[in-house]
Order: sequence, then structure tokens, then C-alpha cells
Amino acid sequence: MDGSSHPLVPMPVALFFPILLRLAGPIAFVIAVAVAGVMNRSFILVPLLALAASLTTVVIRTLTPSPAMDLGAALRPDSEQRPHNPFRGSGKRFAAGLVGYAIIFGLAAWIAALFRTTEFEPQVMLSDGWFALIPAILAFVGAWVSARIGLNQMAGMMDQMQDAFAQMQAGQAQPGADDDAFTVEGEVIDPDERDS
Repeated sequence: MDGSSHPLVPMPVALFFPILLRLAGPIAFVIAVAVAGVMNRSFILVPLLALAASLTTVVIRTLTPSPAMDLGAALRPDSEQRPHNPFRGSGKRFAAGLVGYAIIFGLAAWIAALFRTTEFEPQVMLSDGWFALIPAILAFVGAWVSARIGLNQMAGMMDQMQDAFAQMQAGQAQPGADDDAFTVEGEVIDPDERDS
């Protein structure tokens, strides 16, 4: 195979950057929660951000494929493939996000209280929408770029794997020239010479 069309990149390295881009959204939501805690915004933002993160994940899984999921399907072609359901695990993700965001919000607010007086906003303001909007945008952009890169990398790796399998099969198909030969006191005896 011509290396110019698909550069030989190790499999973990090839998928590391797309998966890292996929994590941009969750990381952005965590940062948004921490900033909201430091700024003493309303605690109501915690469940709202957990819900926004869960909905963003559902939309992303619906619109863009995950390189990790494609890799798993490629490595296990004979396994039973479950139908794609973007809502699978949404409840668990929301519950985990709710607990995790509450802890992060509380820690951030506690650290901020060490340096100044803490007084939380009683309700969510319209300007607080940026805490959910910016991470959601970063998540969509990261997922879209990750999908584009992941598809190209997967195509290259599949070509490499097919070439490797073809070479292995070709090597197994070739019969050995000296299969019937044997050695006597260090000398290789060919069967044809022995019969003559």
C-alpha cells in the first residue's frame, strides 16, 4: 500500500486526538460549573447544567459518530451489534453529572469564600445562560471535528489491517520448499536425491 495516501500512524496515537476533542464538551461543562461556584451564582445552575450536558451528549451521539465506537465495531465484527440508541445511559449520566457538578460547585464556592464574602444569587438570571451555551458550543464543535478526523483515521487503519491480513494469508498459502527435507549429521537430505 502506498504510504502517501494513508500515513502509517500507530492505532492509539491515531485515535487519541479525536477522542480528546470529544472530551472538550464535558471538560467545558466542568469548568463552567466551577466558575459558577466561584462567582456565587444560583445553585439552581447545577441541575440545569447537568441536564444541558446530558441533552448535549444525546444530540452529539445522534448526529456524529464516536471514533471509539467505530473502533470497537471494527475490532469485533462478529459480535452482536446492539442498535444505536443515543438515549442509552442518559439517566445515569444525568445522575452522575448532578452529583459531580454539585461537589465541584460546592468546592469552588468554598474556596472563593476563603477570600471574600459569599452570597449566592437567589435565582437563575438570563445572563447565566452562557454557562450552558458556551460548553454546548464547544462540545458540538469538538464532536464534529472529532468525527471528521476519526473517519479518516479509521479508513487508514482499516486499510492497514486489511493489508496485514492479506500478507498473513499469502504467507500461509505458500508451501515450504524444504518441508519434506531432513537432516542427517548436519547434512540436509533432499527426498528426491534419497530415492535416486
